Amino acid sequence: MRRRALLASALTAATTVTAGCSIVEPRTEHGDPAVNTSDNPRDDEKYLEFQHDSNELAVVGVDPKLAPLPEHFHTWISHAEGTELKSLTQRFVALDGDGTPPQLSLQGPFMGDEKPHPSVSLFRDGRAAVVEVHRFGELADETVFIDFPVVQWPESARPLVVQSTVELVQPGLPDRTHILEGQLEFELDTETEDSQ
Repeated sequence: MRRRALLASALTAATTVTAGCSIVEPRTEHGDPAVNTSDNPRDDEKYLEFQHDSNELAVVGVDPKLAPLPEHFHTWISHAEGTELKSLTQRFVALDGDGTPPQLSLQGPFMGDEKPHPSVSLFRDGRAAVVEVHRFGELADETVFIDFPVVQWPESARPLVVQSTVELVQPGLPDRTHILEGQLEFELDTETEDSQ
């Protein structure tokens, strides 16, 4: 174990010297995360927990702020020390509705004084509103919080599925990439809405 730690340290230190060399990048896919629910009964939040070698690699949480329909999607990603966020794709899919996708907008916190700034795309694909973060910039090594206000929710849509794909990198020689995939399912409270 000690030899591994020393070797990892030495390889990390050598990264800048060998930048530009073509080295195959190892990739590990993680597709079976644990799904957990917030302990607070007032929260609708659920989150995915990804493990690697019995250690927590990352947690991806979504709180749809149901009242009773989604008003905001609060997304957050925390990840292990020594890793960096490379990209994020989230698909917000409204099922059993009129077939139209949700309409979302983007609200911070993608701002700051340092560069490069994060690069984000927001579009609709079939029944899904899709968010793609292509570059996290100065936020790559931090816990990231993103807020997506809901502009319009499809009529009669009840079940909600949020599919997340996160690309996480462990810098080294070579860099090690983790592809994290999972989904969260939410059931909207139709009785509350109908009674209003």
